[in-house]
Amino acid sequence: MNQTLWVAHCLDAPDIAELRKKLRDEHSRYLRDGVPVPVLYGPLTDGQGRATGSLIVMACPDRATVEEHFAKDPFTTGGIWAQVRIDAFTSSERSPVRLPVPPAAS
Repeated sequence: MNQTLWVAHCLDAPDIAELRKKLRDEHSRYLRDGVPVPVLYGPLTDGQGRATGSLIVMACPDRATVEEHFAKDPFTTGGIWAQVRIDAFTSSERSPVRLPVPPAAS
């Protein structure tokens, strides 16, 4: 089964900084240990370095698995993210950086 890259643009709820810090380790473990496979992830920040959300790129053969993953993420269940948008992504052949698509798990 072919892998597709998926980009999740996750925006934080207002006034959530302390709770975000509290749930960060659990969220990070969930990303690293789960399926789909994370390719790239990190916080979105404002001009002052405060987290305002997350950008996550994952490899997975289907959207349903990605949606299920985000529904169970501690940042979703804990109320950190007010909005999660998931889109399929294809890196341009002209891009100076091409993200690798990890092979599907067997």
